[in-house]
Amino acid sequence: MKQTTTFHIGFLALCAALNVGIGAIVGMLKLPIYLDSTGTFLAAALGGWAYGAAAGIIAVLIAAVIIAPTAPAYSGTAIVIALVVSVFVRVKFLRSFPITIIGGITVGIAAAIVSAPVTTYLYGGVSLAGADAFTAFFKAMGNTLMESVILGGLATDPVDKLATALIAFMIIKAIPQRVFGRFRNGELFTQR
Repeated sequence: MKQTTTFHIGFLALCAALNVGIGAIVGMLKLPIYLDSTGTFLAAALGGWAYGAAAGIIAVLIAAVIIAPTAPAYSGTAIVIALVVSVFVRVKFLRSFPITIIGGITVGIAAAIVSAPVTTYLYGGVSLAGADAFTAFFKAMGNTLMESVILGGLATDPVDKLATALIAFMIIKAIPQRVFGRFRNGELFTQR
């Protein structure tokens, strides 16, 4: 970020709230995706990886209190998502539709791989989300628990992060041009 201001703190809070709010709605619907990193995508794209990581970590801490006490264990996943988004934003991620698709799927693969050990070793393969059905399917097919969790994650996370990327893409398209100047990576988005 150029300089932390009340605007940036408010935007960070909004991004964390997007993560928690959308994630809670999707969780109540028991969908096999999460959509709980939309704010992380936006914060990392506009403010850099640390800004995105902050939004993600704040969101998992809030989620731990109001949704699932297991959420903070996935802080590493939030950081990896922010890192991958901040790398891809340099090559027109969230500005070019085809690159947004490729980037969203790539973020999903990274998230699945990073989340798998947490889900496997801390929670016995249960993530309390719709992805658990995929994990159970792969386990029933004779895979180890870790293999099942990874395969379940690879079956759902790329779709989830692709949908998340498309939502973030649409939000960024709706942001007025003058607002981008307030962010570290804002100049990338004014070159549409």
